[in-house]
Amino acid sequence: MLSNYYPTTYSYYQRGVDDDLYTAKWGMVMEFIDLNDQTLERLEGKHFGIIGFKSDKGVYINHGRVGAVEGASSIRTQLAKLPWHLGNEVKIYDVGDIDGPNCSLAELQDSLAVAVQRMLDLNLFPIVLGGGHETAYGHYKGLQAGLEQEEPIAVINFDAHFDLRPYDQTGPNSGTGFRQIYDDCRARGYEFSYLALGIQEHNTNLFLFDFVAKSADISFLTGQNLYVMGYEKICSYLDEFVQRQQAIHLTIDMDCFSVGSAPGVSAIQSLGIDPNLAVLLLQYLAASDKIVGIDIVETSPPHDIDNHTANLAATLIFYLTRILVQTHDRK
Repeated sequence: MLSNYYPTTYSYYQRGVDDDLYTAKWGMVMEFIDLNDQTLERLEGKHFGIIGFKSDKGVYINHGRVGAVEGASSIRTQLAKLPWHLGNEVKIYDVGDIDGPNCSLAELQDSLAVAVQRMLDLNLFPIVLGGGHETAYGHYKGLQAGLEQEEPIAVINFDAHFDLRPYDQTGPNSGTGFRQIYDDCRARGYEFSYLALGIQEHNTNLFLFDFVAKSADISFLTGQNLYVMGYEKICSYLDEFVQRQQAIHLTIDMDCFSVGSAPGVSAIQSLGIDPNLAVLLLQYLAASDKIVGIDIVETSPPHDIDNHTANLAATLIFYLTRILVQTHDRK
């Protein structure tokens, strides 16, 4: 039995039934799986599994604005409203949540890792809805265990922050996830391939830039770099990174966008990535056929305005899944 795991309820998706896929919405076609059901068999084809990580303990430890514990529910509500464009061969399963208010952050991350591994066993592409960015470490551990890659999985992180902070004094939190992955890789004798996109210099201490400069396999583009370079040059830069990787964990912190586009986040940004550019870059990455899991984190409904942030997060999932399906169909 999976620990701290709860199958989903139907409340997010009660929008009626439509057998006509030309007019159907996500909430009408969503199906449900209990990961503890031992009679489940491995699925064939390209299918997605949505799991929520209902914790922002790491945000609290990191002195951010709490509220991301409600992020998964808010994103689900917005997803349910989107039009269905994936045909009748692709299925989206909501598999439930990892939730444990009385558990430690490490326990919840381990629970998420086991759940992600179970999803991979069923041939479900994981889409993890945070939660704070501590979500990413549990997700990564599950991908690494479930895929049994010979080399560590690379990470591409859309984020205003590196999240490479040391944790020897504070313990793990929302700002330490990729440092934990870095340390895990080094302990196994591997380099950690990590690309951060959208870093905001005015929110990043110099000691982190120093750490990155001394780490050969860590690279980044600031938000200003993305603005100046433009789509084609960024894609060329991405190609150099992606071609060296076997598999990539894609993680999106909603604070990579400016407060006008994403007001409901743990740490608002006065500057940020243009959502239109982000969608194009995400689709470009998805077309590489190397993305093995996606998480979207730091949506904080108590601070959102008219569900702008949750709707943007749902929109990113809409466009990513479409490209992932098209890429799979071309194989």
